[in-house]
Amino acid sequence: MQELDLKKEVKTISDAQKSFFLFTKNIFSKSMPGFVTGRYVEDACNYLQKHDRTMRIAFRSGFKSVSFYSYSNFLIMFRGMSEDLDIRYFSFNETMAGGHIGKIKSLIRRNPYFDELIDLKSTAENVASFTWDKKHFINIRPQGILSFTRGTKADVILCDDLLSDPTNALYPTTILKVNDIFRSVILESIRPGGEIHVIGSPLSRADLYYIPEIQKEFNTVFFPALIKDESGNETPQWPEFITLEEIKAKIPVMGEKIFAAEMMLEPYYSADSFFNKEQLRKDVVNSQLKNIRLTENFFTTNLVVAGYDVGKKKHPAAFQVFEVINGRAIMIHHKEFRKWPYYNGKPYDPLHPAQVEYIKEAIKKLCIDKVYYDATRGELEGALESGYLTPHFIPVVFTHKMKCQIATDFEKAVLNKQIEIFDDENMLNSICSVTNDLVSIETVNGHGDEFWTCALALIGFNAFDASSKQDSKIKTGGKSVFENKKPPKGW
Repeated sequence: MQELDLKKEVKTISDAQKSFFLFTKNIFSKSMPGFVTGRYVEDACNYLQKHDRTMRIAFRSGFKSVSFYSYSNFLIMFRGMSEDLDIRYFSFNETMAGGHIGKIKSLIRRNPYFDELIDLKSTAENVASFTWDKKHFINIRPQGILSFTRGTKADVILCDDLLSDPTNALYPTTILKVNDIFRSVILESIRPGGEIHVIGSPLSRADLYYIPEIQKEFNTVFFPALIKDESGNETPQWPEFITLEEIKAKIPVMGEKIFAAEMMLEPYYSADSFFNKEQLRKDVVNSQLKNIRLTENFFTTNLVVAGYDVGKKKHPAAFQVFEVINGRAIMIHHKEFRKWPYYNGKPYDPLHPAQVEYIKEAIKKLCIDKVYYDATRGELEGALESGYLTPHFIPVVFTHKMKCQIATDFEKAVLNKQIEIFDDENMLNSICSVTNDLVSIETVNGHGDEFWTCALALIGFNAFDASSKQDSKIKTGGKSVFENKKPPKGW
């Protein structure tokens, strides 16, 4: 009987050495009574074993940290028997990383397959050092992402929810700092032939999971709690662990926004955004609209208003034009200015463009009556004082009260379906990167520029909408109020 048991154990270990999933299922599970496997766990394990650089974004309780605990045990059991191994465990701060290492040690102590492993730091819970033979040593050290500086390179780096701080909501500037440290320091801290694995939940479209340059370095996968089956019906990602009914029951408990972020992987700041992208698509996006070029022949007697969010160095500038037709603001032109100078004082030159010169050309070509622009930082103050800006340019200073007012007016236009905009994914992402608190979350596409550009343009629309029909025919800019056969009523 003992011989049969021995043969069985030898086979179990032999199979586990070849397959991380079988290790998790048959060996690691001994540390966690009631551990649930399934196809989802198998796919996650195979993915982790197959690639040296992985980025797995998964739902809450979706086998994220536990997969790292199991993988650490896998490395200790097999690589640690014949080589020295340096593992770094990263979290948002070192205390959180140390907590994960404490759990790894606790799981090892419970597992009979690790009875012969020598714990060299048995009294320290937040760091780990093991050996099987006193010749080869496995060290696991905690690291906080914000406090990490360059040091010795590691064989394996495990990054567990770098953007998760349970005690505080992360500011956008902190997210950007984490991204910079990850790119410039963490990725350079791996030994040749080493591994780096990242798990987490998205906070915003600005975080490292969405940066194209980083995605190219990793095999990236997303695992929301619910997926669609072949018939298009919702089904759990991990049905052996949690049922559809149990997942749905979390919505009223967590709230829709938290559920969207933590279970369905809709970035938190998107879930908390002023506008919902799908709702915008449903209510105000018109895929039939055309972005009219300045070289096209365009003429209208309708009111035409524009918004201009000034930007040059870090953020792109955005410019949007709307024609007011039958009480609706219809987008007719959209342009981003990336690293264009503000103005150069010369006639518009397509080969050497500047922002103000482009807009002045657009005023002529698109019959624009008013351009409302952000004058908060005074980038165009010199052009204004020198008389270089035409009367079409209306400065708007962004006080908190002003931002609240124009954002509310923007929302009213959307709710009343009084606005139509282009079907442009980058523009929609930018609009939805502004939160309910009117905080602009920085993304790879900008800094909420399109939101504020729309809101600025709608100042002109709302002024028109509030006026009488008679007054609505009185315009400023290039067109005369007497250009029709009869002057407006009252003149």
